Amino acid sequence: MDLPKGLAGVVISETKISSTKDAKLTYSGYPIQELKDASFEEVVYLLWHQETPTVEQVQDLRKLLVSEMKLPDETIRLIKEVAKEPQHPMSILRTTVSLLGTTHNEDGLDQPPVILAKMLTAIAAIIRLRDNQKLMEVHEDWGVVENFMYLFTGQRPSPEYVKMFSTVMVLHADHEFNASTFTARVVASTQADYYSCLTAAVCALKGPLHGGANEQVFKMLAEIRETGIKPIDYIEKQIAAGKKIMGFGHRIYKHGDPRAKILRGIAEKMAQTTNNSVYFDLEEQIANYMFEKTKLYPNVDYYTAVIYHCLGLDSSTFTTMFAACRTTGWMAHIIEQQTDGTLIRPSSEYVGEMHHYTGPIKAQATASVTKKVVDFGATKS
Repeated sequence: MDLPKGLAGVVISETKISSTKDAKLTYSGYPIQELKDASFEEVVYLLWHQETPTVEQVQDLRKLLVSEMKLPDETIRLIKEVAKEPQHPMSILRTTVSLLGTTHNEDGLDQPPVILAKMLTAIAAIIRLRDNQKLMEVHEDWGVVENFMYLFTGQRPSPEYVKMFSTVMVLHADHEFNASTFTARVVASTQADYYSCLTAAVCALKGPLHGGANEQVFKMLAEIRETGIKPIDYIEKQIAAGKKIMGFGHRIYKHGDPRAKILRGIAEKMAQTTNNSVYFDLEEQIANYMFEKTKLYPNVDYYTAVIYHCLGLDSSTFTTMFAACRTTGWMAHIIEQQTDGTLIRPSSEYVGEMHHYTGPIKAQATASVTKKVVDFGATKS
């Protein structure tokens, strides 16, 4: 039996949330290109309800989310304890999500808007506490994206930056059955609570082949800049050594990631306004060479590396930003999977050898093994 690696192309369930059919990304039937200028709250509502909201519904959702963007004192205390040791921010987030399920969700009745709001604030808190910076408080009259940016940067962003980052969050909100989303759905299929599903999703996102790719992209750019090596020489050496160039290629988008095309413009504009054009220029040189050499296009992780750097974030926190954006989609899929009520339990094909059991190990063999252990111990002493 010829099985596709990594379930590539295998349809395992139905969904009304998003689609990548024909290499076109749509949210509940709406092309992503048409949603890039929609507000984050609009897209949250769309993914959770599979219909566009009214003005009043957007306002109500925005008010609810902002009102819940506060963490219990006990959760903050525990995050501080976890963040004391030099751990990767995604490891801290993994533990924090699990903690939220115990310190904040005592009655087990937290609903998606509350959880999304707490996730955004928790991620901002992790970023601030790691740098020994004070935690900021939300402003009730601001939007979700503006508040979130304020919480992790400590400064009120300009309307232009809020609009650009809102697009970033929208583009990352969902992406069909990617690794972390599928992981969340598997756990959700057992009817586990929301926080358990989210913890599992965070674990899957942490890997460098999934959410962690944006961190690796910036490490590559920083190394090129610090060493002074020509970017093309660097890439050629990496390819010759058999190493993967992070941020390129996609299992679904063979002719270019539609999200990357939009993010490129945002990365260029942010780089220009923050004196970081050197990083964007490096990306352009690498992207042109990679297409010429391998015919691979940049994916969603490629340009977010520069975008997050321009926002003042350390590269180790980039994947937490991905988690902040993707929580919207995770929650949508968890709800859909739990409503479906079917346990996900695939089968596998055994390819090992077959054997016949002939009974317990003979006494002679056992004695021989025991003697060797005793002799080894005596020799060591």
